[in-house]
Order: sequence, then C-alpha cells, then structure tokens
Amino acid sequence: MNPSPHTQRWLWITGLLSALLAGIFYVRTLHPGVGPYLDSIQYQIVTLVMGVSHPPGYPLFTWLGALFVHGLPFNNPAYRLNLLSAVTSAVTVLLIQRVNYRLTRSVAIATLGALLLAFAVRFWYQATYTELYPLYNTFVAAEWLALLAFMETKQPRYYFLSAALYALSFGVNAPAIVLLPMWLWAVLSTDHRMLTRPKNFAFIALIVLVAAAQYFYIPLRAFADPPAKFCNFCPRTWAELPDFLTGKRWWGISFGLPPKYWLQRWADSGYQLMLQFWPVGVMAGGVGLWALFRRQARVAVTCLLGLAGVWFFVSTYNVVDWDDFMTPVCVFFAPLIAVGIQDVWLWLRARLDARRPSFTPLVRAMGILLIAVWVVLITRNNYPLVDQSRKTDWHAWARDLLPQFEDGAWLLTPPTPTDGFVQTWVLRYISWAENLHPEMTVVYVPGGEFDPPGPPPGYITWKEAEPHLREHPVYLIELNDERVHRYVLLPVRRYDDWIIGYRIVGERTAQGIEPWVDEETWADIQDEIIMP
Repeated sequence: MNPSPHTQRWLWITGLLSALLAGIFYVRTLHPGVGPYLDSIQYQIVTLVMGVSHPPGYPLFTWLGALFVHGLPFNNPAYRLNLLSAVTSAVTVLLIQRVNYRLTRSVAIATLGALLLAFAVRFWYQATYTELYPLYNTFVAAEWLALLAFMETKQPRYYFLSAALYALSFGVNAPAIVLLPMWLWAVLSTDHRMLTRPKNFAFIALIVLVAAAQYFYIPLRAFADPPAKFCNFCPRTWAELPDFLTGKRWWGISFGLPPKYWLQRWADSGYQLMLQFWPVGVMAGGVGLWALFRRQARVAVTCLLGLAGVWFFVSTYNVVDWDDFMTPVCVFFAPLIAVGIQDVWLWLRARLDARRPSFTPLVRAMGILLIAVWVVLITRNNYPLVDQSRKTDWHAWARDLLPQFEDGAWLLTPPTPTDGFVQTWVLRYISWAENLHPEMTVVYVPGGEFDPPGPPPGYITWKEAEPHLREHPVYLIELNDERVHRYVLLPVRRYDDWIIGYRIVGERTAQGIEPWVDEETWADIQDEIIMP
C-alpha cells in the first residue's frame, strides 16, 4: 500500500531532516586527517594513488572514495575520504527510515528508529573515519529496502534493483555472501518465477557479470606498466589472481573462530548490541521480531536471515577487533526496534481505549517524549566517545619529520606488532599526498613474511636494501626493533626539541663503531648520538 501524497511528503521531510541531523553530527566529530587505524591509512593511500587494497581489493569502494579524494576541492585528501563515511552513514539513516516505515506505516516511529541507529555508538564512530562498513551499510540498507518493496508489490523493477545492489556490494565487502540466503528467501517466497524464468535468469546473470567486471580493475592496476604505486598483497601473475580475488589469505580468519568459543562470542556480541541501543532497545527489538512474525511472517524470516547471516559472520570472525564489524547487525536490528516500539504502543493504546480513552493522547505524547529523551541521552552519552575531530597528531608529526629528510631518503619499517609500523604508513601517505619527499623509499619489514605493498622505488624489501643502506640517508621511528642495536642513531628533533625520529649515522661492528657520515659531521654530533 503506497502512502498518501501528504504522508509521502512528511516521510521525505522527516527522513531528510534525520539524515541531515546525523550528517551534521558526523561532520562535527569527523577525523581531520590520516588514520586512525592501519586499514584506514591503507584505503587513504589506495584512493590517493588509485592502487589496490588488500584481498579481495574492494574496487567499488576505491572508485567512490577516489571521487571524494580527487573530486572535492576543500581540506586534505584524507579528510575528504573520511567524509565519504559520514555521507554514506547519513544516507543509511535515510534508507533505514524508509525500511522502518514499510514495516510500521508510522512516520514518527520510523524516524525515531532511524535516529536510534544514527547515534548508536559504533555506527556513529565508523561514520567519523575511513572504513569500508559505512558504505557497505548503505548497500545493505538499500538492498533490504528494495527487497521489502518487491515483497510488497511484486514489481520486477524492485527485484532487479535488489539483485544489482547485492551484486555491487561485493565490491565493498566480500562477506556480503552471508546475505545470499536472505535474498533467495525473499525472492522465492514472493514469486519463485522471478528466478526460474529463463529471461529473468539471463538478466540476473548479466547483472552479476556487469557487477563482477569491476574486479578487472585489480589486474589492470597490478599488472600495469608501470604498476600501481601501492598494491597490498599484490598478485604478480594471472595464476595468483584467483587466490587474491577469493581472499584466500583470510580463509583461516573468516568463520575461523573455533566452535568452542562461539557461545562466548554470541554472549559478547549481545553485550555489544546493548551498548549500541541500551538494554531497553534490545528488548524492544525482541518484541519487534515477535510482532513481525505475527503480522508479516515472510518479512520476519527475511529480516531474521539477514540478521543471522551478518551476526554469524561477526561472531565467528577470528580477529581481536571483531566488534568493529557489528554495524551491519545494527542496520538490521534498528527496524526491529521500531516495530517493537509500535507494538508496545498498540498494546497499551488498546487497553487505554477500553478503559480510559481520554488518556490515550496524553500517553502518546508522553511516549514520544520519553523516546525523544532516550535519543538525546544516547547522543549526549556517545558524543565524547566517538569524537575524532581533535586527533591531528599524526598529520602534524609527519609534516614535522618529513621536511628534515634529505633527497633520496630511505625509511625503515619496523616489525608489524609495533606502533612504528603503522606510523611508517602515515609517513608514506603524507609524502605522496602533500609532496613531501615523494621519492622517499620505504624499506619494508624484514623476514619476508609480507611483500612490500608497492613496487620500487616507493618500496623495497629489507633483503634488497640491507647491502646498500650506507649509500642513502636512512631514517627510522621505532626503537623496538632488534636491527637498531647494530646502528648508531642521531635523534631528529621537532621545533620544541621533542624527538620525532632517528637517522642512522654509524654501525657497530666487532672492530668498533664505523661512521656513515664524514669526519666533520661525526665530530659535531658526538654529544647527541645514541646507541640503543
């Protein structure tokens, strides 16, 4: 049933205002530059130089991110890519308001449910920095909305739209495969002929092929001459490409948590959900799922399959920061909260109308006020937790250090568990983004565990670099590295005399110290050198 023009107008007004309000808060708390995590820096480098991310490459994210990085005229490129997260998260709020309305037919409840998602702490936090999930959440919400429209109207255009959105979403997040049962159930339970008719099947196959064509970007950039300046875990041959595109490197991580820990992870993920919506919101979501099963069983199963799919992926993802991947769970759960709020209200109103009809308007007003206070309290509580706007240290530090490098400088990357490993990626990003010694070569981690995420001259392996270190100005930023015990270091200081890096000026050998600088310079720096 289509809403009346009046309702449609109010739906658009409240939806756009909700998205705008959320967007304002997201921009106010937006991270101002590069970081804050290694993956964030990786995506910022990739979109800057049109490189390739870690497997399976995320081409659609790279292209849309590049539109922000290279298409917007203000601020720094890292900020502009962070802005993509804010914009797509605001769009998700708008889409979820539409989903809520299709499930409740109430503009007010749909809007309140969307705002609860908008200011959930994890959802809001991911809207403030570069991450795949804000854009992926937009695809999830859009696909969910298209499926609901198809289930309600049986119009083929919504069916094909949902298929296109689903196929494209793999270019943002490969674990979208967990939503396949949801999509198949929604289609088969509505009109199985949409899948079985040869004409429709051929059109769907064409949609999938067109969406899959985005992955031709990977070999085009990896095998280009010259190759992309940045290509993480880069396939070097066509034979290596299938493993890259299927994310074989992560097979032991995705769904990799041992089953004996699943129960604990489910409990932990339930706690995380309560952090997003508070216990009252989780209870409302449970009521909403039950109410949806009673009113629209097919839709309830569709929602449950989507929720279970993304929840199962998160709860079996064998990484320490698994809770960072919870936001698609929130996207599916927020509409259930809206349905639950409506069901509680309908139950309460039926009893009021039977006993004290005059109290119904008052109770409705009190209920809206209480939910509004709930949203305000969540927003006020979460603001300081998500605010990234003052985190400028890495940008400023890199700008202080890089101008002190000589032409042709080399930068040693320390072992991966160190803070310095991430910070070398910051220096690499700033060197290219702001043209501060862009010719600098990063000497990647020793041991051969990981290949450099780019070709020479931007990157070089430790094995290749070690025999030639004396021929270049060599810098490092991390003392927690067993290699530094071989060297004599000169601290590099900031304007306030704070040490922000080190230059190798000599080597310790069995015969003593062998300077790497001329005698005059060596004599001048005797009071400053350190030997870790």
